[in-house]
Amino acid sequence: MKLLAFLTILSFSGLTWGWSGFDYKTGSYVEIETYNHGGVGEGEVEYFDYQDGQYKNGYLDMEPGGSGTLYDYGTGDYRYLDMD
Repeated sequence: MKLLAFLTILSFSGLTWGWSGFDYKTGSYVEIETYNHGGVGEGEVEYFDYQDGQYKNGYLDMEPGGSGTLYDYGTGDYRYLDMD
């Protein structure tokens, strides 16, 4: 019974993954809000940029070890992030 409850909770909580990252070039944090790419490691994301206090959209390409390149759709800039 405990296993069934655990699996039910896990199935609903795993739909969206979020994480924090740090951009050493700008010295600011970002919070990836939506990231559900089915283990592929890349795809569209919504994120909060602490540098200017705004939600933005982009494309995140994750690398092994918890780093990734984030392309900002609004500015056209690439940001290299290290996961916290």
